[in-house]
Amino acid sequence: MKQPLLAVENLEVAVRKQDRLLPIVRKLTFQIAKGEIFGLVGESGCGKTMTCMAILNLLPAGMIRTGGQIHLAGKSLDNLTSGQWRELRGDRMALIMQNPMSALDAIRTIGDHFVETLLAHGKTDIRAARIMAEEYLTRVGLPDAGLLLSQYPFELSGGMLQRITVAIALAQQPDLIIADEPTTALDATSQVQILDLLAEVRREFGTSILLISHDLGVIARLADSVAVMQGGQIVEQAPAAELFARPRHAYTELLLNARRSINLPHKRRGADGSSTNAS
Repeated sequence: MKQPLLAVENLEVAVRKQDRLLPIVRKLTFQIAKGEIFGLVGESGCGKTMTCMAILNLLPAGMIRTGGQIHLAGKSLDNLTSGQWRELRGDRMALIMQNPMSALDAIRTIGDHFVETLLAHGKTDIRAARIMAEEYLTRVGLPDAGLLLSQYPFELSGGMLQRITVAIALAQQPDLIIADEPTTALDATSQVQILDLLAEVRREFGTSILLISHDLGVIARLADSVAVMQGGQIVEQAPAAELFARPRHAYTELLLNARRSINLPHKRRGADGSSTNAS
């Protein structure tokens, strides 16, 4: 059996309330293979975002990880120094947030965001960073990449900004992209474009993706495997086709019944055995 890229075992997260710790995430266990898109689905407030923040060691104030183990490519992420975390984030693991406008500084140009990110990991100089920025903006389907570098986030649409956050993540060539509700703030057309882009990222780069969403349509379109969260716990986990065809948990069935229009896209197998959406 191949070693998973990401292994999360018995992850626990709690919020501190006065002298008590109230559990938010409870005994969460899952694995993501190299090149796999893993969907984590559940209603708002079930602990999905806190799970990805715990994986990245970016929990907000008042939230603490109280248990569990996390391994990336077989190496423990426990007990890393702050410097080691800075090297890891963006380089090995990248985050795509649900609101691209809040993810980018409105008074800094797109070029500034790219250059700062690339220089932070010491992989290039300013001139080479701008060349890389144009290359990756073009790769995600944005025209006039050179002009975009001089523009500010408030001058661009939500769909364009989300493509830019994907491009910045890709420029570091991470092993794992964590996409936290990446289409929530977008219109229907932009949502489809971003989902197709994530599928293309997996095909071209072999990148693993942890796709977090409350929208079963998003999960059905992309995910190879799915875990369903309720109340901070995983209540069901299965290959996507199996889960959508034969849900075993009552909560999963309720979610599916609330979205009866879902049709799981047909997936064809690539030469490496990974599944891809048929066009």
